[in-house]
Amino acid sequence: MRLQSLKITQFRKFDRYEVEQFHPQLNVIVGKNAQGKTSLLEAISILLQLKSFRTSSSQDFIKVGRSEASIQAITSEPTFNQILISLEGRKKSIRVDDKKVFSRSKYDFLGSAISFVPDDLYLIKGGPESRRTFFDDFCVSVASANDLVFQQFQKILKQRNKLIKEIRDGRAGLQHLSLWTDQFIEISLKVYTLRSEHIEKCSKILPQIYEELFGVKEDLRIEYLTGFENHPPSFDEMAQRIGRLGQVEIAAGYSLVGPHRDDYAFYLQNKEVRAFGSQGQIRGIVIALKVAQMELASQTRLGPPILLLDDIISELDEGRILSLVHYLARYQGQLFVTTAEIAKLKTLHQRFSSFKLIELQEAPLKPLESPLNLT
Repeated sequence: MRLQSLKITQFRKFDRYEVEQFHPQLNVIVGKNAQGKTSLLEAISILLQLKSFRTSSSQDFIKVGRSEASIQAITSEPTFNQILISLEGRKKSIRVDDKKVFSRSKYDFLGSAISFVPDDLYLIKGGPESRRTFFDDFCVSVASANDLVFQQFQKILKQRNKLIKEIRDGRAGLQHLSLWTDQFIEISLKVYTLRSEHIEKCSKILPQIYEELFGVKEDLRIEYLTGFENHPPSFDEMAQRIGRLGQVEIAAGYSLVGPHRDDYAFYLQNKEVRAFGSQGQIRGIVIALKVAQMELASQTRLGPPILLLDDIISELDEGRILSLVHYLARYQGQLFVTTAEIAKLKTLHQRFSSFKLIELQEAPLKPLESPLNLT
């Protein structure tokens, strides 16, 4: 996947901004803080992941005082396509080559970008929700069709939780719960299976990637924590646990068993990284995880995914910067990197023969020179 050009209107702080020609490999966006570097990456993320790495609310994308925004782009690989995403309030409209796309599952570009932002460096130390989100995105980046399973799971979980709360409040009877519980178990087993399969794939290549990046040969493994002995559990195994906790669920008002309660633990030399790992080790493992994600996604898609790195260079020590840049110089996909430190470009220049420098000035609002024709 490669982007050729991008145009955004009324997006974040930008009235209008256009990049007419991206570099096929490396694009470096340089500017001071609050000039819009992250917003440009965010627009690409929305374009290719249909979500932001900063917020879940579509309204946050639209410039203050405006009612709508748009993101337009042209792709050059694997095929020439024109994409338009229109944002209005909480609504999102998608068009590819002027044909409307009616659902996420029908969007061919879904998951064809992988973002790496400073918050990812706290993946291991943070709460379990961030780890679940990361590995679910991992599954989607490897195969975009997997997104439909996670969508269905969230929909059924929401409906089951709503019913449990109504039963607790005396507005519904227990007889309605069994049907939703059976559906919930069936979709949960699909989520457990997806997560288990991709954890296994990741675990096979992660230690080698960690060693290659940082020159350290250590036993690195991931443990998938579901609370069940089997991965994935059986229908009966899950049904029995839900049955034992039935009254507790009703008292709580939500589902207490299922993939939304999962977690992941990382071990280095048989010691849990979250408790015993140094900051350097933790950041190294997160980098290795992202590289593993890129490697597996590259194997299953028509081309390697686009990589979006938001100010990661300034967050790493010199050794890890050199290791990451050395890997990126061999990566066959397109890269977008933001930085506020022009001095860091020297490290990139040593590894890349050429790249496009996109400098954001104090007033980053560039007038449109030639609008993209999407009709």
